[in-house]
Amino acid sequence: MWKPPKIETKRLVLREIRLSDKDSIFEYGKKPHISKYTLWEPHESVEDSVDFIEKYAFSNYEQGIPEPFAITLKENDKLIGCVGCFWVSTKNKCMELAYVLNDDFWGKGIIVEAAQEVINYCFENFDIERIQCRCKAENLQSKRVMQKLGLKYEGLLRNEIYHRGKHWDMKYYSILRSEIE
Repeated sequence: MWKPPKIETKRLVLREIRLSDKDSIFEYGKKPHISKYTLWEPHESVEDSVDFIEKYAFSNYEQGIPEPFAITLKENDKLIGCVGCFWVSTKNKCMELAYVLNDDFWGKGIIVEAAQEVINYCFENFDIERIQCRCKAENLQSKRVMQKLGLKYEGLLRNEIYHRGKHWDMKYYSILRSEIE
């Protein structure tokens, strides 16, 4: 089975997710304010985190998809979040960036640092022309991350997603290969 390579930044190590990360994923996955703007529901038990690892992460690894990388601090190996890119369209050479971070580490530039390395990795290792990223319009923190990454705002898709009993407007950002080389 393919697994994401280990990528080091100034402060972080990005690596594959392991079953032993289940408690760390549950630690943030159970918090409703973290999943408020995501398309996944808060984890109700560690088993939900195990399902995420086995059914999502491992399944993606089997398909060679670089999503998710575990985000860890260099000084320890504890997972504090996830980041990665999944395919939107192989035909159109487009991937989508996704990320989540334990709120104990918000406001420290960790997601920007991790996501920048994943963007670079994907452009270097996959035949892609574009990486897009989207967020619910109300998610101002995620919008700021995309801006700090140098992604360009493309527009708002009104009522694009029906989730949790209501329609959500989605903001789209992207970066093209020509913009990073």
